[in-house]
Amino acid sequence: MARNTKVVSSLPRKTKFNILSGIFILFIIISILVSINPIVSIISKKNKIAELESNLNDIRNQNIELLALEKSLYDENFIKQEGLKQFGIADSDTKVLYKVNEVDKLKLDTELSNTLTNDEQLVYSNNNLWENLKLLYYKEIKK
Repeated sequence: MARNTKVVSSLPRKTKFNILSGIFILFIIISILVSINPIVSIISKKNKIAELESNLNDIRNQNIELLALEKSLYDENFIKQEGLKQFGIADSDTKVLYKVNEVDKLKLDTELSNTLTNDEQLVYSNNNLWENLKLLYYKEIKK
């Protein structure tokens, strides 16, 4: 008599179960690794948003300060002060006080402008750029 046996598989049931459970665990590990990347990306983007909001608040505070400064620029007293400081313009009833250094500078400028009438005395030097620029201003531009 011939044996009536069917060979379904050459591996026993325990080995099949171990292989399937290993594949399932490997699938879970791969799924976890793939899902970690978007989570890390979301966390880094939230940190970036918090940093940008902080920068935005700082810039808004600076903007508010600049708007307050701009409003103060329209004050009449401030306009008079700026006119005096930048252009030397003052009201007739305003007393103007100068620092000693500024008075000396004004005297020096007037003396230099007086000496500039004599073109032979003016000589550009090789190592004094600012003096050369002052001479150029009084000699060429101011005339």
